[in-house]
Amino acid sequence: MSSLKVRQIQSKLRNMFEEHLDLTGISETDAQRDVKILTRCLAAFAVYLSTGCTTSEAANSVWDGSDDNGIDAAYFDPEERQVVVVQSKWIQSGTGEPEASSVSTFADGVRDLVENAIDSFAERLHDKVMSISEALMQPGTTIRLVVVSTGSSELAEHGTRKLDRLTSELNDGEDDGIATSTVYGMAEVFAGLASDANVGQITLAATLLDWSRVTHPHRAYVGIIDGSQLKSWWHSHGKRIVAKNIRYALGDTDVNIQIRATAETAPEDFWYFHNGITLIADKASRAPSASSSHASGNFEFRGASIVNGAQTVSTLAKVEDDEALGSVRVSMRVILLDEAPEDFGSSVTRTNNLQNRVEGRDFVSRDPEQDRIRGEMSLEQVDYQIHRSEDFVPTALSCDLIEVTTALACASSEPSHSVAAKTGIGRFYNDLSRAPYKSIFNARTSGARAFNAVRVLRAVDEWISERKSQADRRSGYSWGLLVHGNRAIAASVFERLGMAMLDQPISEFPDDYETIVYRVCDEVYPVMLNHLETDFPNKALAVLFKGPTNCKAIYESVSTQLAEARA
Repeated sequence: MSSLKVRQIQSKLRNMFEEHLDLTGISETDAQRDVKILTRCLAAFAVYLSTGCTTSEAANSVWDGSDDNGIDAAYFDPEERQVVVVQSKWIQSGTGEPEASSVSTFADGVRDLVENAIDSFAERLHDKVMSISEALMQPGTTIRLVVVSTGSSELAEHGTRKLDRLTSELNDGEDDGIATSTVYGMAEVFAGLASDANVGQITLAATLLDWSRVTHPHRAYVGIIDGSQLKSWWHSHGKRIVAKNIRYALGDTDVNIQIRATAETAPEDFWYFHNGITLIADKASRAPSASSSHASGNFEFRGASIVNGAQTVSTLAKVEDDEALGSVRVSMRVILLDEAPEDFGSSVTRTNNLQNRVEGRDFVSRDPEQDRIRGEMSLEQVDYQIHRSEDFVPTALSCDLIEVTTALACASSEPSHSVAAKTGIGRFYNDLSRAPYKSIFNARTSGARAFNAVRVLRAVDEWISERKSQADRRSGYSWGLLVHGNRAIAASVFERLGMAMLDQPISEFPDDYETIVYRVCDEVYPVMLNHLETDFPNKALAVLFKGPTNCKAIYESVSTQLAEARA
């Protein structure tokens, strides 16, 4: 039976991905040509199954070949802000599992990828490594490690231990760690291929409260559904339930964090605080009821897909408190397509997703402190852009809210603020009445301090860029500190310069400030590098610099050592 399933999988995978694959490096006379092609197809499918991307996107994510450092595919899912890294193994017999040595090589490759150690990869992969590493440095990005084969769904003990150790290392004991791991065997691959053929054929059962029927001009139902049902939908169907949406789940965005927080702490208020969902379906049927009341109705929706509200459903699916979920009420519209015009479903999908999302930072413009800071900058001919705008371009006499927030966070004496600036700037705007926002934007924050801090941060970033361009090797701690420790370096530079320098009038700020900043960077960098190599050996710096406790220790050590050196 296993060999039969392998042949079925083989045929399907080649049909889906082979035409899109780069088969450079596999000669026509290679005795292992078929196995190598199938290994690449399998890697592409793991990406496809994990992200819901297109078959061509999945095929283009394949790295498999010489000097791939154990990584067969890597893909950044911008919707979920997740990097998926894959090792694949084609097992013709359908039994067994990847060897522990292969998993070990994969683990080393992932470490190099996370650390942006470009030199550890073949030159042909450098652009791809850079692209993935840049994605990993974006705040909120997570990494999913996938080992896929046409064998067992479980790794042997040694392989499991290596994968678990890598995941633990990347998470570094944090509750909200960035890494997860998944093992796909033949059973998962076969099921994934089978279910993919049924996208668009989903049937959903739902109990709607306070429902009503819309008959004209197009048929629809309107009602309220509880969170438990939405969670069960997601767990049963996953991304297939939003296959017709323009985007999948976006991960832990500020809005999704608030959705989850409401469901967990104030479920009875959910209906008042958050938008509902829109579902399209080919047909609907309602179970007979002895009562004519519309207080509750049992429905079945065939050919169903959520076209608006994917974030709500996917986020509620992560809530573990089922009792709280049962109290969550979500507005739902179900639009039926069986008697509607042919393109009506596409129109519903498009128009329901045109609204601009309001972000936490958009409310900052209402803070009187921001108006005061902007006014003070304006008096010295500096334009401070508070409102969100895609047209803004920073210049020598202009800056925006994100840049000012980042600079003031690094200039703060609290190391956790520079960590927050690196891992998710949006958390500064979640609550404008308390820290961390109030810690950096308050009555003591002058327009001069804000803009001068921006100048210093820009100079630090320029120093880092120059140092990276001059690096002899793009791996190791000397490289990793430049890549991942940019905000830690900035925080130490600000500490050396002191707040008195920032509080000078903008017009009196030293003309040679860049030279001053460069000199301090030259002092800070080797001390911080030595501290990392001595006190944090064999650590993943990408993870290390996202931890407030570690960053505080680094910050204090560098400060102490530099002070002693000058004494």
